[in-house]
Amino acid sequence: MEKIDFLNCDEFKLIKELMGISDEDKTDFTMDIRADDPNLKISPGGITYKGSRVILYIRDQVQYGDKINEYKFHLIECATLKAMRKQNRYDKYVVSTSTTGKFKVNRIINNRSVESEEKLHVCKHCLQKLNRQGYYFTYENFSIEEFFSVMKDDNSGNFSDLPDENDLTAPTNVYPKNWDEISRRLKEKHNYTCQECHRNFSDCKSLLHVHHKNGLKHDCRESNLEVLCYDCHQAKHSHKITRK
Repeated sequence: MEKIDFLNCDEFKLIKELMGISDEDKTDFTMDIRADDPNLKISPGGITYKGSRVILYIRDQVQYGDKINEYKFHLIECATLKAMRKQNRYDKYVVSTSTTGKFKVNRIINNRSVESEEKLHVCKHCLQKLNRQGYYFTYENFSIEEFFSVMKDDNSGNFSDLPDENDLTAPTNVYPKNWDEISRRLKEKHNYTCQECHRNFSDCKSLLHVHHKNGLKHDCRESNLEVLCYDCHQAKHSHKITRK
């Protein structure tokens, strides 16, 4: 075992100061970590867990009406992830290193986010693929800790690529405050014409919407937006759309 004194990290010094903890409380900030722990990375910026034993899931879960979705977490490249890439929705996933089975979730209702910690289930497509490879995990009693105890190697290589954001740093997936202005300007630029069916809606502007291609409402780069009529916009979603 190798001792790592977190008192030498500027981030922990700041935490102690904010919490009003004196320098005499040194033992509470010293912990034992194996020097060869595959999760551990020591850099000039501090001690981090990065690119090791990762879990993917959709943190920001939009609620439409009374229906509450439960997006699953992923441990391996599976049919669901491949489909989300094909649909240009992969950027909705974040990286997590949680092994408790409980994840940070933002429930978004009417463009407002409520943060919670929720227990999520493993993706059944991931589970089927793992079991075909010789593992025998069950859906209802799946344990992430047990999975990582069996799969001792870093599992990040089991994904084609990893999302850019993690469950702590990803921006909340809500519309920006100036969304109405962004939407109006883009409709004007395209002369109130649907980019999909090419019909003009100058006489019925309320039927024209602006769609986020990657599903991230905060990503308002023009390359991520397209002007669509209600029908063409609805065809891109499985839920009933309301936002313009």
